[in-house]
Amino acid sequence: MTRLRHFLLLFLPTCGLIASCDNAPPPPADRVYLNGAVYTFDEERRKVEAIAIRDGVIVFAGSSTAAARFIDEQTEVTDLAQRMLMPGFLDSHAHVLAAGLGKAGCNLEDERDPDLIREILEACAGSGDAEPDEWVTGSRWALAAFPNGRPPVAWLDEIFAGRPAYFVDSFGHSAWVSSRALHIAGIDRSTKDPEQGVIERDGRGNAIGVLRDAAMELVARHIPPATPAELAAAIRTGLADVRRFGITAYTEPGLAERHLRAYKAADEAGKLTARVFASMSPIGWDAGKFGNDIYDLIAKRDAFRGKYLNPDSIKVYIDGVIETETSFMLQPYTDGGNFPPFYAAEELAVLFQKLDAEGLQIHTHAIGDAAIRSALDAYEHAVTVNGPSDNRHQIVHLQLIDDEDIPRFGELHVAADFQCMWCYPDEYIEVAIGLVGKDRVDRFYPVAAVLKGGGLIIGGSDWDVSSLNPLDAIETAITRKNPFTNEGLELGSGQGVDLQTALEMYTRNASRVMRLDALTGSLEVGKRADLIVLDRDLFDIPTSEINEARVLQTLMDGVEVYTDKAF
Repeated sequence: MTRLRHFLLLFLPTCGLIASCDNAPPPPADRVYLNGAVYTFDEERRKVEAIAIRDGVIVFAGSSTAAARFIDEQTEVTDLAQRMLMPGFLDSHAHVLAAGLGKAGCNLEDERDPDLIREILEACAGSGDAEPDEWVTGSRWALAAFPNGRPPVAWLDEIFAGRPAYFVDSFGHSAWVSSRALHIAGIDRSTKDPEQGVIERDGRGNAIGVLRDAAMELVARHIPPATPAELAAAIRTGLADVRRFGITAYTEPGLAERHLRAYKAADEAGKLTARVFASMSPIGWDAGKFGNDIYDLIAKRDAFRGKYLNPDSIKVYIDGVIETETSFMLQPYTDGGNFPPFYAAEELAVLFQKLDAEGLQIHTHAIGDAAIRSALDAYEHAVTVNGPSDNRHQIVHLQLIDDEDIPRFGELHVAADFQCMWCYPDEYIEVAIGLVGKDRVDRFYPVAAVLKGGGLIIGGSDWDVSSLNPLDAIETAITRKNPFTNEGLELGSGQGVDLQTALEMYTRNASRVMRLDALTGSLEVGKRADLIVLDRDLFDIPTSEINEARVLQTLMDGVEVYTDKAF
């Protein structure tokens, strides 16, 4: 980066010589960026050279020559040297707090090699002194690393010497637990599967230490919750990665009251370096469904509202995941089975109508085609009863959508939140082919179809399930191929989108769904200066190099919150 200060003034226009002084010059800016590839993402999709910021607000976007009027001896001036400047990324579905907590535990990093997984577990076991009754917690074990996604309970029993252990998988829908944890939870051969959950068993009916969806809560409720100090540390840890990848706003789903308190404390202490759209969630309260206590939390949500914190979203789970056969499908799995939805149709319709009437955005997890249809039916019921609203509802994940339901996203004004990092044939696609057949897999994640059908498409990472880096997902949204090798097959036919569209999923589109479009998501005069500088112009490189680009600087509200040491 070249920073120009007082000496730049020698080259600025003076009255009567180069520029007219008919109009008084504007007040000077705090920051001015010159000579860049500045993509505004405004209505005209303008590309300009320069931008000026005062008091956290964009006051100019245009040519470098005209931007000179905003410079005085106090202005910090950056010569971009044709680097790309654009709005900060907005991630519509990221578990930032949970990812921070995961880094504090035993993180298996989605490792696929069982031998290496065992090595990581052994390193965690030897990393410090622990009491025999002290819980071991960890995250991000890969379903694909073990036959049928069933890791051996004996490993946890042996490595952690009989301690209670609880490890959440990379998808967040399965837990690997020790025998001691099963004993503490009272899980044995006589324990029935909870609604919306599965206790995996051997041929004699014994629990084998793997729990799916709502069954996870049978053990999780016995683990001491994170302390306020631990939650605060987790937010700080997660935000460090958020800043590094140029994310200036995100939706955090799955927040209970204690999590909202932690976020509120961070906001009040000036520690939030991104805007947070907080989506409250029922998981852990009532087997994957809302209990009546959710309405108590909704009633007091204003107490958690802050400068950078908006608690006006609620997350509802309709089903699990296809890879563990816990998604709700229109046609059975290849073995003839199916998984029931978390809510009956009438029950879900009434729930959505009540939540919509509260002015909440309903942020719905739905993966199977039957689950997606049931969610759309419930949204339609809410509109019929309540009338149209501006609540900006969304469905997240959207792995398999029936063709008949694709136009309903546009018709009902429900945003389609895709995790495009999953839009290529990885090992989980091979698992899915065995479970639902190749024909259905070929229709996974129909991003382009929803766009063509009039739906608003947005992007989320689902971190720490997958990469937080938006550029990984953006490249995959275009190519539908592995973004790290640029090799292999594509997933789906004709479902890739162009670069402009993919970037808008993470900027102007996402800002609307997060209710931030008046503030951010595009670079326009009067909006807040949430922006990033990239080391190259994404529109001027091969698609295969998009995720090799680096964020050099992140500004949130005009304040520099991240700078690469090379900038």
